[in-house]
Amino acid sequence: MRVAIVEDEPLFLDALATSLASQQVDVVARARHADEALALIDHTAPDVALLDIRLPPGFTDEGLRLAERVRAAYPSVGLLVLSSYAEAAYAERLISMEQDTAAVGYLLKERVGDVAELLDALHRVAAGDVVVDPYVITRLMSRRRRHDPLAALTAHERRVLGLVAEGRSNLGIAQETGCRITTVEKHLTAITGKLGLTQATDRRSVNVRVLATLEYLRNTE
Repeated sequence: MRVAIVEDEPLFLDALATSLASQQVDVVARARHADEALALIDHTAPDVALLDIRLPPGFTDEGLRLAERVRAAYPSVGLLVLSSYAEAAYAERLISMEQDTAAVGYLLKERVGDVAELLDALHRVAAGDVVVDPYVITRLMSRRRRHDPLAALTAHERRVLGLVAEGRSNLGIAQETGCRITTVEKHLTAITGKLGLTQATDRRSVNVRVLATLEYLRNTE
C-alpha cells in the first residue's frame, strides 16, 4: 500500500512515517502544507492520503479543504483524515466526499499511538470502506436533528437499525430479535431503501452499515 502523509508538525510527521514504514507500508510522500501535498500526490500516485485536519496557514479546516481538492483532482485516492477533536460536522463533511472510486475515513489522532489501529484504518479505506472513529460517532448523538427520515421506518425496522448502530452483526440482530437472518437481511434492505441508501448498496466503496448508523445517530436523541 502506497501512502502520502500531510502533517505540519515535523516530529509527528516523522513518527507517522517511521511507524508505517515498519509495517511495510510504502510512504511515497511527506508534505507539511496543502500545495506541496497536491504536487506530491500528483507525482507519486498514493493509494491513500493521510491528512491532518488542521494545516497552515489558518489551522482550522485546511485538511478537509485539501481532501476536497484531492478528491476532485485525484478521485481514485482514498482519504484518511486525522484530528485531535471529535468534530461530528467535519466527519459528515468528509463522508459526503465518499464516492464509488475511493473511500474516506476520520480518525482521532490519539488512535495513531496504536500502529495496528492506524494500519487497519488505512487498509480499510484502501479497500473501499468508510471508516469513522467510534468516539466521533458518539458525538453525533448530541447533534439536534433537523428532520426525521426515520419516521418512514416501522417500529421493528427502527429496532433493527438501532442494533446495527450498536455494532451488532446480522447474526447478533437475529438472535436479539428472534428473527431468521434472512428476515434481518430483508429488514436491512427495506431500511436502506427508505433512508435513500439503496443506490449506495451497489457500490463496493461504501460501508452501508456505517452510513445507516450515522443516519440513525443524527436523527435520534
